Amino acid sequence: MSRGLTATASGAILLRGGTLLYHGDQDHVEPLRDTDILVRNNRIAKVGKSIAAPVDAELVDCRGKIITPGFVDTHHHLWQTQLKGCHADQSVFDYIPTGFWQSFVYTPKDMFWGQLGGALEAIDCGTTFVLDHAHGNQSNDHARQALSATIASGIRSIFAYSHAPYFTKWDSKSCELSRDIMPESSMAHIFELAQQQPFGNGRVHIGFGFDYWFLPKEAVVGIFSQLRGAGIKLFTSHYAKNPTFGNHPLIHTLAAYDLIKTPSDILLSHATGLDEHEKAKLAETQVPVSSTPDTEAQMGFGWPLAFTPGINYTLGVDCHTNNTSSILSLARTALQLARQRNTVKAMNGGEGAPQRMDLRPTGSTEDAFNAATIRGARAVLLGNEIGSIKEGKLADLVIFDALGSVGMSCVSESDPLTAVVRHSDSRDIEAVMIDGIWRKRDGKLCPVTVEETGASLAWPAIRKNLLASQRDIQERQKNLNVDKAKEALVAMFQIDKSKLVKS
Repeated sequence: MSRGLTATASGAILLRGGTLLYHGDQDHVEPLRDTDILVRNNRIAKVGKSIAAPVDAELVDCRGKIITPGFVDTHHHLWQTQLKGCHADQSVFDYIPTGFWQSFVYTPKDMFWGQLGGALEAIDCGTTFVLDHAHGNQSNDHARQALSATIASGIRSIFAYSHAPYFTKWDSKSCELSRDIMPESSMAHIFELAQQQPFGNGRVHIGFGFDYWFLPKEAVVGIFSQLRGAGIKLFTSHYAKNPTFGNHPLIHTLAAYDLIKTPSDILLSHATGLDEHEKAKLAETQVPVSSTPDTEAQMGFGWPLAFTPGINYTLGVDCHTNNTSSILSLARTALQLARQRNTVKAMNGGEGAPQRMDLRPTGSTEDAFNAATIRGARAVLLGNEIGSIKEGKLADLVIFDALGSVGMSCVSESDPLTAVVRHSDSRDIEAVMIDGIWRKRDGKLCPVTVEETGASLAWPAIRKNLLASQRDIQERQKNLNVDKAKEALVAMFQIDKSKLVKS
């Protein structure tokens, strides 16, 4: 029998005869051909051959399809959708006032549409979980709308509530940052949400995004202690050393403040530009890192840390305003950059022809797949629930149309792992299931339901609202003096302007 999309998972779904990318011992990925998956409610009930169909089951023919775990994105700012096209040729110095700080001109409703667009773009690319460093919360209403959109989208997420930069004034003549960086009302809202979680039938939890390491040690330790006590399970923080962000050795601060647990409930994004002592400390403590190769390569961060031996690395999108939301695409980029970095070491001063050739390139296709799945799941403390296809785990699955794919032809049957990691595209993703519910089907996003109103929204209507919101935002942006904002940024971060060059 056929069953339509419902708001909560019910009954059973039997995926018949697919090729599964299955995690065995030591995370070795093996293809299980002509294999079924029985999904009941929101979990994988059974994996095997010729599973008998329950009488209430929806039957899905997966012959010629490749089924993978949902992909895990460990660093993303979902709210920024309306800023697409702004950062294609920018460094992080320019991105901060023209991207990060632009939540200043977002209304709460703009935040809803931006967040919803970002989450759906991720789902379309096969992402089923995202650690959302939600740093656009200009008010509690902004945060409520962002959280509402996350819930409506159907994605699984940790909404890492973070404080936006607040301004006393920003207009055509001046830009003045507020000294009130963590308002009491905002902190109270975080504690309130922590008590109310989880949301969306258990899909969405509250985390905390924190970057204010300049505060006194007692204040920082107190914040972490109180939030852990309130039920916050995961914290995330930016960590990069460059002329804009400075040279703070954050991993040593975490150790000195005794904030590192085992397993770590702190996940660091980027961790670029580190010295050998910092890398060694990361390896020793196994604090996970989200490597975001597209933004790191473009925006002046230095070599990504992904595929560095000993490092607990995962993958993140960072800014879908700047680059793809496809974790698979970023896995490919990260792997190739790691290999190129190794080649550069074989050049004289990084120039000219390599003087030797490594016959065993850095990393592997399997490593890249694991970074996009099970490693990410463990890093966000959900390794027992998502990240691999196992009986009892949550039903977060991606189905690739291998037979219909042009790019995967001549490889999908002989090496399905390589087909997915090296040759697939988002258009090859026929279906995405999250929590046992179809969120993409027949190559198209499914309608979403807004919990508060019950409204059902299909993608064309969402796109229409996004474009209207973008036009409104762009109109407000005309009243902002970005040059004054850059001056405020230099003062705030104590940036040495002599290190900002135009080559």
